[in-house]
Amino acid sequence: MKKTDLKKAETHFKFGENWKNFSQEINEERIMEAKKSLVKFFGDKGLEGKAFLDIGCGSGLFSLAALLLGAKNVMAVDIDQDSVATTTHVLETFAPKKAFKTKVVSVFDLDPKKHGTFDIVYSWGVLHHTGSMEEAIAKASKMVSPKGLFALALYTKTPLCHFWKKEKYLYTNAPKAIQFLMRCVWYSLFFLSQIVFRKNVIAYIRNYKSSRGMSFSHDVHDWLGGFPYESMAPQDMRDLAKKLHLKPHAEFLIKAPRLGLLGTGCDEYVFKN
Repeated sequence: MKKTDLKKAETHFKFGENWKNFSQEINEERIMEAKKSLVKFFGDKGLEGKAFLDIGCGSGLFSLAALLLGAKNVMAVDIDQDSVATTTHVLETFAPKKAFKTKVVSVFDLDPKKHGTFDIVYSWGVLHHTGSMEEAIAKASKMVSPKGLFALALYTKTPLCHFWKKEKYLYTNAPKAIQFLMRCVWYSLFFLSQIVFRKNVIAYIRNYKSSRGMSFSHDVHDWLGGFPYESMAPQDMRDLAKKLHLKPHAEFLIKAPRLGLLGTGCDEYVFKN
């Protein structure tokens, strides 16, 4: 891999293109599942009257869910211009009368003196794609107001993380035709694994939207191309949080140990400032 500044947008996988395409599938069912995901973190009324910062807003689905759950205002930021444009469109379409702002800004450029602090800072599956994960977590944590909550999700560490880092670099820099072939290989291995373990593949894909309102095909593209890429073991995250003066509030960890053969999932954490 070339030695480049991974904090720059041009070194990143084009997440925004993927989320722009996904946003066309946002409907009431997906919004409901996104709201359920936030309720798991913050409780039924945990967002009411709160200022909410969405770092790495992607499609805008969770900024929208926060507004619909009663957030006082939302600021949605992303380093990808397409993601910010998509988020703006989604919020204007589904929550036109709510208070929100969208900005093209890197997590590394967030400044509490300039942007203020927030009751809730939320970053799901984003900070491990920044090119400097621990620094990004530290920067994001500074945006949390006193006694506020910081919720994030990070890829859990697996024995094959080194392999996936190389794969993601290749996928991100490959022509679309090669990306298509790489997806075909992944799908073939996935379907084979489901057959071996006697899983219902059709039901899994059909019910996938119940996972935070997401889309199976878009998530596969996101997974294979998610460069830069880092991962973190739960204890390492707890140790980092302690250094940042964050108190554990809740965590939702992947229970079954994984080798990472087809990828890895995210451990979810909520900390209190």
